[in-house]
Amino acid sequence: MSVRQTAENENFDVAVLRYKCRKIMKVNDIVDFVAEDYGNAETVGVAGGVTVFVPFLCVGERAKVKINHVKGKVAYGDVVTVVERSPKREEPRCPYYGVCGGCALMHMKYAEQLSFKQRKVQRNLTKIGKLDGVAVERCVPSPHVFAYRNKLSLPVSGTVGNVKIGMYKRGTHEVVDMNNCLLGGLWSKKLVELFRDYLNQNEIAPYDEKTFGGEVRHIVARYIDGQLLAVVVSNGEFAHDLTEFYDTLSKNFDKVGLFVNINSGKNNVILGKITRHIAGIRYIESTHLGTTFRLRPDSFFQVNNEVKNAIYTQVRQMIDVADTEVLVDCFSGVGVLTNVLCSDAYDTYAVEIVPSAVRDADEMAALNHSPRLTNILGDANEVLPRLTAQNAGKRMTLVVDPPRKGLGEGICNTICKANFNNVAYISCDSATLARDLSMLSSRFEVLSATPYDMFPNTDQVETVVLLARRA
Repeated sequence: MSVRQTAENENFDVAVLRYKCRKIMKVNDIVDFVAEDYGNAETVGVAGGVTVFVPFLCVGERAKVKINHVKGKVAYGDVVTVVERSPKREEPRCPYYGVCGGCALMHMKYAEQLSFKQRKVQRNLTKIGKLDGVAVERCVPSPHVFAYRNKLSLPVSGTVGNVKIGMYKRGTHEVVDMNNCLLGGLWSKKLVELFRDYLNQNEIAPYDEKTFGGEVRHIVARYIDGQLLAVVVSNGEFAHDLTEFYDTLSKNFDKVGLFVNINSGKNNVILGKITRHIAGIRYIESTHLGTTFRLRPDSFFQVNNEVKNAIYTQVRQMIDVADTEVLVDCFSGVGVLTNVLCSDAYDTYAVEIVPSAVRDADEMAALNHSPRLTNILGDANEVLPRLTAQNAGKRMTLVVDPPRKGLGEGICNTICKANFNNVAYISCDSATLARDLSMLSSRFEVLSATPYDMFPNTDQVETVVLLARRA
């Protein structure tokens, strides 16, 4: 090759490189975008040869999108304007939608929200769990799309005399001051109004995440059957008299319990380890599905009562069909699900690692007269092998309802080695569910996977999976 040819080739390569550089997507670029599919909380499409993730669109919509982050061949953007609208779109009812980080699907008609969640679970089971043969059923709808939450945890921010209470702005820890969260309904609206007024009138300083200063971090509340438990989360010891606030709450709610939780940690954890009762009722007592339960401020309880009942009913039916002789409920908490599922027809064991939860579970078992129910304090990895050994030869069913992080490798291996005939897995995160099922599938067959819309208008979904031991 001649010197001239080499120079020409080099010049051509430089020209190509310069052209490619001009085409590289940059932050603040405005691109034409078509939503081709749904991701975990957004839509996915390709623009300029780059995969782009964009929230607040429906599949099929065209939009002008502003790029806010680029990483390799993946970019993230926000909608500038919707050019071509989908018939599956509707106007969000919430004035904070798109700013508040609580909801992600309120721009979709409800049928599309359900389709989104079914596809999300299916995608995770296929891609993460490698469970190609599992067909996810249609997502079971919630009877109420708004005002369904029985619990809210709201951060407190702002300045003395100008307190902000609401949800965090999307992607930040900046509090969006809200008059009402539509997912909570009227009870939460009234509580927020009264608490904001109390803090402002008494010039109580809200928490500052940057300096770790201030006095009040969160207001956490649960409301069931006219009973309200409200927890003021304090940044260290709370120096103010809450009697006035309790009196105000009592005038607006039938039954009220007021608590202070002490949290001086320099972190994003909502509740500290110490909770003190200030006045009023100490727990919520109610009856669902024939089971009486008591909930304290730190008790786990599903936020959507009606969907919870539908899930528990499905699991109950599975246990009956399986001709269960021994039932084990792992991650049993205070025992609400355990007491719904237990029966005089078989022995039931509830396994929980938190001592205070087990104490509450013993109280609930006595309240419901459940003589064949035994609550066990301990680690599932140690307890499950012992239970299966002492019940050898009996048909055993396992129910698990773990936190968002799922079961993990250790417990999955323990379940595979134990002699369970059937497993009911209740999951609040389909990604960790899929990971766990990939491990459990070595010994169990997935019979069904049913999503439930526990959290309408959000991208979160509850899933119930039924498994049977392989022959």
